[in-house]
Amino acid sequence: MSRERRQILLDRFERATEIPLLLLSIGFLVILFAIESGIGSAEMISILEGLLWLIWGMFGIELVIKFYLAPDRRQYLRSHWIEVLIIALPFLRPLRLLWLPVILARLWRQSRRALRQRMPALIGIASLIIVLTAATLMFVAERGSDGPINSFADAVWWAITTITTVGYGDTYPVTAMGRGVAVFLMLAGISLFGLLTANIAAFFVEEDADDRTQSELAQINQRLERIEQLLAILSRPTGEHSFPAREQ
Repeated sequence: MSRERRQILLDRFERATEIPLLLLSIGFLVILFAIESGIGSAEMISILEGLLWLIWGMFGIELVIKFYLAPDRRQYLRSHWIEVLIIALPFLRPLRLLWLPVILARLWRQSRRALRQRMPALIGIASLIIVLTAATLMFVAERGSDGPINSFADAVWWAITTITTVGYGDTYPVTAMGRGVAVFLMLAGISLFGLLTANIAAFFVEEDADDRTQSELAQINQRLERIEQLLAILSRPTGEHSFPAREQ
């Protein structure tokens, strides 16, 4: 198979799997958060563990297919190191939290590629991911402390009020790790709010530019119609010229 053919097939495969793999990455994070938060019975945790292995296997199949189709396989491995890490990292519970930055980096890349023309949707997905990540880390940090965050639901409520800059003050971290997570979420909330504001402003600017463009096109069409009328008059025999009245 030629390199050009491999590249065509690789591009088709990536386009076809963009949304499914994006959903799988989101599902992986949700399941991981559920396991780490301790929600559910032992039987439910066992089922979630099995789902994690299933998604991990799908990621592995994806990597093998893309590696086979890549025209330059060494270059592909270097440029897709995130996928390589997902498969190479040992799937052990003590190291599970190390999967968070790797999966988040992969999810960010997939979101940008799949939603590159839908910035509000991208911001919404990023906000959801950041809230769930911060809530999980906060619950792990504050579990067993004497602070007001005693359950995963408290951690989620804290994350939502913090990222939206509301900050009721009824829940707050008391540990050093929890406060570090809080600083990260505060900065992320300000950044996302700025992106959303800029996107809304850009939308109205584009609308205004479109209106001006439509007005200019209408004026150009009127001038072209007048030119056509003048050309038609000039093409008549001598003595039959009758110029239309000039528009005011």
